[in-house]
Amino acid sequence: MMTELFTTAKIGNCEIPNRLIVPAMVVNLCTEDGIITERYIRYIEEKAKGGWGMIITEDYAVNENAKGYQFIPGLYNDEQIAGNKELTTRVHQYESKIFCQMYHPGRQSKHTVNGNVQPVAPSAIKDPFCMDLPREITREEIHQIVKDFGSCAKRAKESGFDGIEIHAAHGYLISEFLSPFTNKRVDEYGGCFENRTRILDEVYAEIRKNVGPDFPVQVRISANEYLLGGRTEADTYELVRHLDELGVDAIHVSNGMYASPIVRQIIAPMYTEHAFNMDTAEQVKKLVSCPVIVTNRINDPKMADTILKMGKADFIGMGRGSLADPYLPEKAKAGKYENIRYCIGCLQGCEAGLLAGTCATCLVNPRVGRECENPMDKTDSPKKVMVIGGGPGGLMAAETAAKIGHDVAVYEAKAQLGGQFRSAAYPPGKGELSTFVSSLRKNLEDLNVPIHLGVEVNEELIKKEKPDAIIVATGAKPLVLPIQGIDGENVVTAEDVLLGNVDVKPGPVVVCGGGEVGGETAHFLTQSCQDITLIEMRDDILNDMFPLMKMCLVDYIKEGGIKVLTGAKVSSITENQVSFTDSEGNLQRVPAATVVSAFGYKAYNPLEETARKYCSNVQVIGCAVKAGNALTAVREGYEAALAL
Repeated sequence: MMTELFTTAKIGNCEIPNRLIVPAMVVNLCTEDGIITERYIRYIEEKAKGGWGMIITEDYAVNENAKGYQFIPGLYNDEQIAGNKELTTRVHQYESKIFCQMYHPGRQSKHTVNGNVQPVAPSAIKDPFCMDLPREITREEIHQIVKDFGSCAKRAKESGFDGIEIHAAHGYLISEFLSPFTNKRVDEYGGCFENRTRILDEVYAEIRKNVGPDFPVQVRISANEYLLGGRTEADTYELVRHLDELGVDAIHVSNGMYASPIVRQIIAPMYTEHAFNMDTAEQVKKLVSCPVIVTNRINDPKMADTILKMGKADFIGMGRGSLADPYLPEKAKAGKYENIRYCIGCLQGCEAGLLAGTCATCLVNPRVGRECENPMDKTDSPKKVMVIGGGPGGLMAAETAAKIGHDVAVYEAKAQLGGQFRSAAYPPGKGELSTFVSSLRKNLEDLNVPIHLGVEVNEELIKKEKPDAIIVATGAKPLVLPIQGIDGENVVTAEDVLLGNVDVKPGPVVVCGGGEVGGETAHFLTQSCQDITLIEMRDDILNDMFPLMKMCLVDYIKEGGIKVLTGAKVSSITENQVSFTDSEGNLQRVPAATVVSAFGYKAYNPLEETARKYCSNVQVIGCAVKAGNALTAVREGYEAALAL
């Protein structure tokens, strides 16, 4: 039983209806000149509907060149107020409160997204992620930016926000001044603690001057930057005492900057342990009189309640948890934990989209940023829908179609749901992937959608069922290359290894194929095998992975002692070795008692032609069209259901 999560608490004079906070997350849904859009408003409004106690907006630029992303909001001119008034009015229809986060990105920006202006920073040190060399900001420019924060705060109050969050974390400008890692100045803004905090003190004072003594103002900080010469917890404890003396209304404990190690990133991946900032937050809470918010890798409401119960924090931030399921609070309050769509930490939607210069989305929730496109109202023309395939794409199609009132049935040839996503949860660090399929299954059960397992759909079944619409989501099959010996008894597929369908015996193991599946399978095998070789035809491994996740897995492969051979094209397999041609055309051999085939996948679509004989409304989605990833399959499943 949860005892803490749904109690009220105050930040300053603002009473928050529960302890669940949506921290700031960039989604890139505004115009280039900082005007918020209906799309942005509906994205935030969805969270208010879902019952979050407080929503903190993504970082608002304090001037036209204070942007780290091209389509983030701003409050640096009066034309931007009207849209924000509409935003706060919409949010206040529900019980939620909304704070405006303000920032300047400093060196963590690029001229291409920032009005073609060179980034500024305390010192001219290039960020290894953004890679634009910043220039050292002048004292006069610092004074102007301080004034910008103040005028932005004044507009935020006028717009109806309930409070302000000063972004002094994550390696942005104020954070850069706080950290000796990025601040090498010798004037009054560099050197000792008092000098490095000067800009934050001035920003806070200027904001107070513009909003008055009673308007809530909180500060977000990075507890540890996890960098040689960067800020640590000891620095943070000194800082929070200082902030408490200044009179801030809350302290938001986060971590990292762009340059930090991947598993300690601002947006931490699935390989990062849960709630890793909670012990630091607990110590902060002991040192200050104001409330403390803790965030990063907390996705489970019962875990959140326990953290509160232990006295580690006063509020829990769930950024990506709110992306995955904006209705998490409502479901948790009703005890519907199995129905919650939990964040799986994949970064494929929330992070990869931004890096590509587009907007954020979510693998497990394709409605993110698209809430205004479809209200999910019940259809006036319900159809009998046959969904063929129980992988993520098919299940998302079935769930969406059932929610809007169609009569849906799912047919899966295997004995269990999940498709390739089921085996994808087996490598170390990826167990949370199973929560996605599990929640889809539970939601379909609650929607009274029949799920037929172990049923191979054929022409006779389609004729018998007479569906009005068919969604073909049959996925992909392992790619079998024409290699001599590929059908040998010692050759097994990566999927069978992961699912435990085969027992890999002692002796050297060779994994053929150095993509994501091959790399993860090799890593999985380090739990029981000592001699593993990974062979890849291209010059590098894991080229089909999101770069941040790839960096993690590369390290794990090295730590596991896996031998990696690149530029190697497999030519033949025998019962005790694999032969390959190296990058110079020489024939090489490596011992192999077991060979794992991980050459990738090919689309599997045996039913489309048959389906079209009996049904005029047939859609083929996901890997049945082209072998790819779950992000695409889930999005296409959602879109197919809406197009019925």
